[in-house]
Order: sequence, then C-alpha cells, then structure tokens
Amino acid sequence: MTQLDVREVIPGLVARVDTQQLRALGGSETNAQRTDTEDRAVTDARDFLVVSVEPARGTCVALPLFATSSPGSAPLDAKKQWGNIGEWLTAPVHYSRWQHWRIPLTAFAAASAEDPGAVDARRSYAAGDADTLQDLVNWASRNRCDFRPAEREREP
Repeated sequence: MTQLDVREVIPGLVARVDTQQLRALGGSETNAQRTDTEDRAVTDARDFLVVSVEPARGTCVALPLFATSSPGSAPLDAKKQWGNIGEWLTAPVHYSRWQHWRIPLTAFAAASAEDPGAVDARRSYAAGDADTLQDLVNWASRNRCDFRPAEREREP
C-alpha cells in the first residue's frame, strides 16, 4: 500500500480513501442526502473515482464506489477499468448517481494511505476519456441535494 502524491490525483484515478480522515482534515463537501435522522454520505474507507480536477481551486470531484447495486446506482463499464489490483478487474463496481464529493487535493492524497496500488501501478477508470468522466460529473447538477460540508459523524 502506497499513499498517493497530490500530483497523482487526476481524472480517472481510482484510489482507496478513508472518509473519516477526510472529515478530520476538513474542507471536503458532499451532496449525499441528509435528513434529521440519516446521513447517506459514506463513512468508511472505500474506493473513490476521481471524475474531475480543478487545479485553480485545488480540489477534485470524486464518486465513492460500491460492490453492490442499490437504488440510484449504476455499474461502471468493466471495459474501461484498468489496473490489475485485487478484484478491481473481476468484481462488479457501481457508483451512486446521487453522491459526489468535492475534496481538497491535499486531503485526498493524505487520506489515501490504504490504497492497494503502487506509484507506477494505480487503478483507473476511463482514463483519458473526458466524455465518460464528464457524464459522471454531470449527475451532480441533477442531484436534488446541494453540496454541504462533509462533517464528522454525530455522536448518538
């Protein structure tokens, strides 16, 4: 496992990110639905797909990835996956159309210590395919929830 360098955070990158660490570092936002009783933003260490990078703002937009389908999710096209690490090329991978994260590039890199890839062997999806990645970014504008700070979990 090798933590990412900020320069590796580019569109199409797939990296394991600890969302608790993102929350502790601050500056991350999500448009996942939140109610008085539930916050649907992911709270664990999981794979995220970087769909865009805004160098001037020092941020990226990334989608958490899931092993199973759920309402509002869609599968990634297996033909566009690259990087023979673990089950990345053999197990189904889904993304939620309704959960995007805006993450400072430095926080994304800092929270990636558990990524199973090496510097010269990272996973990716649709790398170099701007149209596919833009289609995934566009779902954020269709979300009924606005971006909000990704906060630490509330104590029960």
